[in-house]
Amino acid sequence: MMRTAATVRADRWFDVDDGERGRLLLRASLATVVIGAALSAVVAQLVSSATPARADAGADSSLFSYTNQDRASNGVRSVVWNGTLGAIGEGARYGCGGITVNGRSVDMIQRNYFSHVIAGCGQYVFSMMSAYGVHYQSAGENIGWVSGEGSGGQAAGYINGQFMNSPDHRSNILNGNYTDLGVGSAVSPPGVSWTGAGSPGYQDVWMFSEEFAQLHSTPPPPPPPPPRPTGGGPPRNSPAPGAPGQPPVTTGPAATPTPSATPTPTPVPAGLLPAIAPAPPIYQFQGLLPGSVESVLEAFLIA
Repeated sequence: MMRTAATVRADRWFDVDDGERGRLLLRASLATVVIGAALSAVVAQLVSSATPARADAGADSSLFSYTNQDRASNGVRSVVWNGTLGAIGEGARYGCGGITVNGRSVDMIQRNYFSHVIAGCGQYVFSMMSAYGVHYQSAGENIGWVSGEGSGGQAAGYINGQFMNSPDHRSNILNGNYTDLGVGSAVSPPGVSWTGAGSPGYQDVWMFSEEFAQLHSTPPPPPPPPPRPTGGGPPRNSPAPGAPGQPPVTTGPAATPTPSATPTPTPVPAGLLPAIAPAPPIYQFQGLLPGSVESVLEAFLIA
């Protein structure tokens, strides 16, 4: 996805009040700033102008500080400086497509181009991150250049303001998932015109690259196993003790049974025998219960 903003060109002097840096005078063809951003696969470019001034050092640290100030002002945790990302954003060597590139900012100044796609390579900075061992969960890049702004600190301040005024760049700066940031910058040699981004040629060009990354967090170590019980009863899940042994049963020789005498029955006199009892009467159905009993049963059942 690509979005390109128009170049700011004026036919006369006019004033711009950005609320932070005071008044800024712009004039056509005097100075131009171009900014680009990529959030994963989102790429944006912005072009504007700036007043001329001379250059000095401190650009990387200045832009890093501005970024954390903006995050703090918007309730987002600070990112930490990542030296590997900083080297990638500036001049770390990387072989790609049969050529060797020098990071992002230095390479774009040296080879006169301005793009998230590395010229002659066809890759994005995320391939460089992987090659340098940056194991990110998500990552993003902001790139921008300014001509005639002066010192590196002044150029960084202006670029940061333009980043924050662009929704795509701002989303990178205020992304709460990012944990690490590296900033790289480069300035064109004195007297040498930079002709990148289709420009007719500008001198004293500052190039900036912000490399954001959300790094993998290290999982906490597993808890130690519970200690084994010492002393006391038997350990858990141990088999139940067996039944106590019984003494063996000993058997002696079988005893020979002694024959017993068969008794002779004695007759009972007839007068002493019991009389035979009559048979019990057989139950005969007597019909329905009397009405009084039925009434009691009904009253009991429905009470």
